Amino acid sequence: MALIGAKYTLATIATDLGTRLDDSTHVRWTLAEKCWAIKTAIRMAKGMWWEERLDDTNKYDADDFRYTLPPACVKVISVHFDETDLPRYFVVPSKWHLEGNELVFTYSFNKYDGETMYIRYLVYPHNLLTVTAADGVIATTGLGSVTSTFVTSEVAEGDEVEVIGDTGGPFYVSSITSNVALVLHKAPTAGAGKTFHIARYTDLPYEYLIFGAMGELHEFAARNRPGVEVEELIKWATYYRQMARQVLSDQARLRTTVRGY
Repeated sequence: MALIGAKYTLATIATDLGTRLDDSTHVRWTLAEKCWAIKTAIRMAKGMWWEERLDDTNKYDADDFRYTLPPACVKVISVHFDETDLPRYFVVPSKWHLEGNELVFTYSFNKYDGETMYIRYLVYPHNLLTVTAADGVIATTGLGSVTSTFVTSEVAEGDEVEVIGDTGGPFYVSSITSNVALVLHKAPTAGAGKTFHIARYTDLPYEYLIFGAMGELHEFAARNRPGVEVEELIKWATYYRQMARQVLSDQARLRTTVRGY
């Protein structure tokens, strides 16, 4: 789950987009086309926007210097320990570095042996999906659903999985086994008949999502709608994209640089 920023769903954005385009009944563009445009805008933000997350799945072992990074991790911002009888301790970057998909310590913190290790990290913005079901079966880290199509719906590693009623989350996709089964990065409460949502939210700036989607829709119309003023549509597509880039530039999150090998 995003640590900062407001969260928006695909349905919320699509409804507002229809209102702003004076196309609430989806005559000029279908609802599917509007959703496609929103998802395209999210993909276009890759490299200028990151979502902050916090991983707490590792117990620190003073004899273990290597830990696998969280799913879809792009950059590690900080590492810290938070022990009840000791003050929160942030590990300075000179005492850890990244090697491939591993966090590697160059120093042993014996005082925090056995304590939870917290990794604050960044991922690229993920596409909003409409994957939801009420027949989830959870066994350890496995999630199955015979009514879902995880591969076809383009569920990806790092996508957030919201299990309704489970307070142990957030959970993230570690790998996709098949169209009806995937693996989570940690275990929710086991059971059947679980209601869940995948990649339900985005925390990209709202005006960026609206302007970006408008730009995509107008270019789409210019390319695929004979009989309309193509030049006028391209002008509007360019204008909306410029507005979208400006919003993203004004609010861009700059990732923290750390050493890696």
